[in-house]
Amino acid sequence: MASKAEPITPPEESPWTIDELIRKRATEDPTLPLVSYPAKDVEYVHYNARQLDVFAYRAAKHYVSRIPQRTSSAEKPEVIALLGVSNLQYFITALALSKLGMTVLFLSTRLSDAAYVNLFDLTGCTTLLVDPATSSSARSRFSSYEGLRIHDILDSKQFLWSIEDGLVDTRMDQHLDAHIENLHISWIIHSSGSTGLPKPIYQTHAAALRNYTHNFGLKGFITLPLFHAHGLSSVFRSITSKKQIFIYPAHLPLTGPNLMKTLLTYDFEIFYGVPYALKLLSETEAGLRVLSRLKLVMFGGSSCPDELGDKLVRNGVMLVSHYGTTETGQLMTSFRPEGDLDWNFLRVHKSLKPFVKFEERGPNVFELVVLDGWPSKVMSNRPDGAYATKDLFAKHPEKEDCYKWTGRLDDTLVLLNGEKVIPIPIEHTVRQNECVAEVVVFGAGKPQTGMLIVPAIDKPSPEILEMVMPSVEAANSLVPAYFRVAQEMIRILPFGTEYPRTDKSTVIRAAFYSHFRKEIEDIYEDALTQSAGGGKDMSHSELESFLGTTIRDVMKLEDTVDLSTTTDFFSLGMDSLQALRAHSAIIKSFNTNGHKVGQNVVFEHPNLTDLTSFLKSVASGDELEVKNPEVVMAELLQKYSTFTPHAPGSALAAPSTLVTGATGSLGAHAVSQLVRNSAVAKVYCLVRAKSSASAQARVVASLVQRRLYDTLSPEERAKIIALPSQLDLPTLGLEPADLEILRSSVTTILHLAWAVNFNWDVQSFEPHIAGVHNLINLSLSSTRPSPPTFHFGSSVSAVVATPEVAKEAHSASFSYAQNMGYARSKLVAEHLCAVAAKTTNVTAHVHRIGQIIGDTQHGIWNPTEAIPLMLQAATTIGALPALDEQPAWLPVDVVAGTILDLALDFPEHEARDAVYHVVNPKTFHWTNDLIPMLRDAGLEFETVDRREWVRRLRQSTLSPEQNPPVKLVEFWEGKYGSEQPRGKLVFETERACEGSETLRRAGVLDQGMVRAMLEYWLGGPWKTEEARKDEVLILAGPANQSYRDALRVGGEQEDVRVRLIMLEAGPEELVRRVDSRLGHYMKSCMVKSQVDAKEDLTAGDWDCIPFGAQRTTEETTTSFGELVRELEKP
Repeated sequence: MASKAEPITPPEESPWTIDELIRKRATEDPTLPLVSYPAKDVEYVHYNARQLDVFAYRAAKHYVSRIPQRTSSAEKPEVIALLGVSNLQYFITALALSKLGMTVLFLSTRLSDAAYVNLFDLTGCTTLLVDPATSSSARSRFSSYEGLRIHDILDSKQFLWSIEDGLVDTRMDQHLDAHIENLHISWIIHSSGSTGLPKPIYQTHAAALRNYTHNFGLKGFITLPLFHAHGLSSVFRSITSKKQIFIYPAHLPLTGPNLMKTLLTYDFEIFYGVPYALKLLSETEAGLRVLSRLKLVMFGGSSCPDELGDKLVRNGVMLVSHYGTTETGQLMTSFRPEGDLDWNFLRVHKSLKPFVKFEERGPNVFELVVLDGWPSKVMSNRPDGAYATKDLFAKHPEKEDCYKWTGRLDDTLVLLNGEKVIPIPIEHTVRQNECVAEVVVFGAGKPQTGMLIVPAIDKPSPEILEMVMPSVEAANSLVPAYFRVAQEMIRILPFGTEYPRTDKSTVIRAAFYSHFRKEIEDIYEDALTQSAGGGKDMSHSELESFLGTTIRDVMKLEDTVDLSTTTDFFSLGMDSLQALRAHSAIIKSFNTNGHKVGQNVVFEHPNLTDLTSFLKSVASGDELEVKNPEVVMAELLQKYSTFTPHAPGSALAAPSTLVTGATGSLGAHAVSQLVRNSAVAKVYCLVRAKSSASAQARVVASLVQRRLYDTLSPEERAKIIALPSQLDLPTLGLEPADLEILRSSVTTILHLAWAVNFNWDVQSFEPHIAGVHNLINLSLSSTRPSPPTFHFGSSVSAVVATPEVAKEAHSASFSYAQNMGYARSKLVAEHLCAVAAKTTNVTAHVHRIGQIIGDTQHGIWNPTEAIPLMLQAATTIGALPALDEQPAWLPVDVVAGTILDLALDFPEHEARDAVYHVVNPKTFHWTNDLIPMLRDAGLEFETVDRREWVRRLRQSTLSPEQNPPVKLVEFWEGKYGSEQPRGKLVFETERACEGSETLRRAGVLDQGMVRAMLEYWLGGPWKTEEARKDEVLILAGPANQSYRDALRVGGEQEDVRVRLIMLEAGPEELVRRVDSRLGHYMKSCMVKSQVDAKEDLTAGDWDCIPFGAQRTTEETTTSFGELVRELEKP
């Protein structure tokens, strides 16, 4: 909530508005240099107060023709957003808009489109001014946002010319009441968005001007962008104190040499920068000397590592820490008397002291709370008007009112790469080990997680670690790869170690991190820091060989695994932890000549060729150009756009269908529907597996999981042939004989397999793009008269950034894909289909698929997806959000049916490069339709406002095991923690509906579907671990219904869930086997009675798994073992 708005009456002669401040300086000190900005490179031009005022006036005259000026102070100021780099035009534009009485919304250049749109919605922004260099892109990105006018930020030529002698009346607000304007919003800054979508922070003229009076009155140099609160306020503090400030040029990269050139050329008293700039300067003696000559060196934007700060202070630098928030303005600094070395302890000034309190959160851990009444506070989050910052501090052991920032109140750990992890699940698992008294996972701001263990027994650390590792490995299996803890990142603390905890013996996390800070830093130092002189010089070939060995070691690859120089590491299964281990090995072993190798180096260069070239360039001091994702997409398209023409053959084998992705939900439903089609002789499933038995078992297990396998007849099941494959190989990894069978019999190819990983860049999906190329070439190599039709299962994310309505046509631009490698790779594959259709006679159709939900029969929907997790909150916190959304969901079996309609029976006149949107044209309303259906299905919960729902979810005391929805609380906080988000892009479906009766008949979500999904979730996935029954697999022969029921009853009595694997073989084979059993009591004449007693499976027998035992004993045993292994997987 906003603070109580009361006018801050300025002293006499003090300005009421930002514009009045500038005009006042221009009148009183017209020739005083205030702001300096380079005309080129670092050759600065100095602009005095009068110039700034006149430039702003000229700019305002330019903008007023496009942005109507207010007629009175009774009108609310229009919100005008600024999106661009921090150059002179940007700054003058902000002054001009202020002169016109507008509110300026400063936007970071690094936000997502969703974040921008959210800020537009929250602030009521109607006009966006953008840097001309990005104007075209901005117009495309925001074209679908209704009511937003977009104009270019004016060029400097439109205001930057000489000023004639004589007074110029630059005032444009004569018709406005200064006393009222004082309380209007001058600037809107936004939060970083580190825990969700950025939130706007409103600052009145009164609050801003009061904030700017807190300054050191020194001539300064700033490297911070003006759209950051600290950057903007630093500039205006200088203007307020009549001191000149130099702004680092936006067109130059932030490097040590560029900084040094400016610092050596001009005479400064204070430097404002981020810790990264200080690190660059601290790396040379010259940089340390120039910093030591300044009166003050201030940093902001992030915390400064103790090692860096101590080094600067030891070398005579007067380093001052600054602390403030966008919501409160500047609060504290570490400004101190000469000789005081406590640079990282902030001082509570006497003027601030009445307005803050430090609330204890643990032993020497305090949260800062800013009380109502502090002049520059513009936000509150407590009923009494106070603002709780969630920032934690430690008191100085001796000095009064001195505090050191130690971290955030939130338990969530945000790793260096931005991944968010909740430590509770992994800690809970390890804590169960009898050797462990307490365990704490750490890793905030670091490249990987680590673990400190307080032992419960008094034994040597190596012995304890050995006993604990099985629990760590078990815990690692429960969490994503980027969160797993490596053995070298674990430390065993001494037996009996005291640690911060509550009276309930619960560890106090923030206090724990603070108490064991040195131990934690030592772990990272050991794991990631290159030892002095440890790196070796290597030739290009030596480095490539070393990297190949390193990648094999960290990934534990078998010698048989092909790791070529162009193999993508992630196609072999590399995870985040392995990538970081590879980075660690690189910096310890390879001499980079002092140049930094980023933590993400393996992610950004995921094959031996690229990684070797990059590291060699780093060592030589050169920089490789980072390619734009759209350029990479174009290169991938070019690389795979050559296809072998089809040579018509005469093969007329019974038509069959080839399917990829059969181990997934959509693929499984497609297979089950295909085998029921009498026109389809065989369904070949290409599966990543080591053997045919393993491939077949994976497909069967997938069908079993979806309760589909038991519904198929023996004849239908016999149509399914799974083949082990590797799609990125030209031969698809198939045996020559299998390849020839496919070329002669396949008439339709459904490509539904794709990796779902939102962290990969588009280049890491190259094996999947190659797979599309290879499958199309398979079609073109057909020995039939015409090539099989090819159907690619794409995603609506491939075109989600399309302006206005997404048409059923190929995308006009690579920029229309969602900003992630997954979506971009899908769009590249779409373009491949278009190229193939235009350059050959193959039919290559694209099926863009929207939100898939559970099937219409059983409602089976993966419980770990976002929507099922949200609905689960009804059972964990007893509440669901009231959303104003209209979803367009399609059941998975309907999606499969739609694709098969379009693939098997499309019109003859249909274009060979057709695109379909497999999206439900019928929508429903979340609150008006879904919420009542959930209640009617028996779910009991309260409906609350979306922000209240997020608050309850975050404040839940249940663990993630008990309350799985909490795992996505950050995602929902970003989506629903503020004003209502805008509607989604509209997808045309006319072509798909015309070609698919299934889609035309698809209904909107109904009560039966909701009930089926709830029954599935409540029957197993939503149960706690303790409530879930153990499962027993029973191998059985032909059986009747009463026999099956008796086994189930027995399972219930033993409190276990029974699943029956029903062996099947023909009567003749059974007779042969009985006759071959020498001395056995059973005779062949008894077989008939056994077979006659068998009763077919019914709809309720989904827990029965038919298993063909017609093959040899060895083949049957092998296949059975593979199937059991697949069924045992979670």
